[in-house]
Amino acid sequence: MRKEVPLAITLIVGLIVMFSGFTSGIVPGLGISFPDLFKLYVSPWMTIVSAFALGLASVNLLIIHSRNIKRRRENWVYSAIMIGTIIVFGGVRSFVEITANKSAAATYSLLYTYILSPLMAGQWAFLGFYVASASYRAFRARNLDATVLLISATLVMLGAAPVGAVIWNQFPTIQRWLMNVPNMTGQRGIVIGAAIGSFVTGLRVLLGLERGHLGESS
Repeated sequence: MRKEVPLAITLIVGLIVMFSGFTSGIVPGLGISFPDLFKLYVSPWMTIVSAFALGLASVNLLIIHSRNIKRRRENWVYSAIMIGTIIVFGGVRSFVEITANKSAAATYSLLYTYILSPLMAGQWAFLGFYVASASYRAFRARNLDATVLLISATLVMLGAAPVGAVIWNQFPTIQRWLMNVPNMTGQRGIVIGAAIGSFVTGLRVLLGLERGHLGESS
């Protein structure tokens, strides 16, 4: 029963979610439609499970980084900063949600606007330099494929950058064609492959052939 019950719950919930997406028919024996059944009973539990998963992840982070601080491992200061950030933002936001205090909400908004947002912007800026460095190493005309990639990337960048249109007014046109035709063709192939893989994985989970979520190999 330790395995059969979770598998049965997975099958039932999976069927409800699947049928609620393309039919409004009544569930046999229950007198309620599939969309209503999903909205009233399945969706709230999805929110609860997601909240518990987020809470578990937060506790796991606190435990791991607390050990880093206790044992004075390398870069333990960053662990202390992260724990302090979780406590401050989580505490202030929880207080706002519980009390609906406007002053606390304004404080949280200030913390988000003047601390978190600039840090996120700085992170994306560093990521931009990293991408530029990786592109420089990758775009080397070592063979025919790399040469095609280098030329295509150069044309896309020239077409997207304002300076490209100043140099030649056809660069934006070439850039749009490369993005809408060759690039879109490759993306559609990847999306179709991912969709087929997702369908097969979902079918294996519903049939009980994939049991990774039960802590065992399929």
